[in-house]
Amino acid sequence: MRINDYAEKRRFKRLNLSLPMRIKSISSDGKEKVQEGVTINVSFNGAYVIDINSLNLSDRLNISLCIPRDDTRDFPFSRIVGKARAVRVDPDGVALEFSDDIKRLFVVSNG
Repeated sequence: MRINDYAEKRRFKRLNLSLPMRIKSISSDGKEKVQEGVTINVSFNGAYVIDINSLNLSDRLNISLCIPRDDTRDFPFSRIVGKARAVRVDPDGVALEFSDDIKRLFVVSNG
């Protein structure tokens, strides 16, 4: 497959943002673990997070992510909280997909 044959499957634009993310994981045996990671990119429906020790595809995840006010001009919300799932676990990080019922707190404009 050539690079030009690759079709982008993402529905939403990704922004290269380095933001702290809190991830609470619950493993299949019920053990809970809270970790702080750092995103390297974020979209409306997912994020890629580094500096995470260990997550499994079967773990249930609750995430919390705050977007600084300076970055909200490129991103229409200031906070994301709720459930997510790991769709890919790499040696360097984890790709997360946000659930359909995740809460996105939007920025209110004073204009």
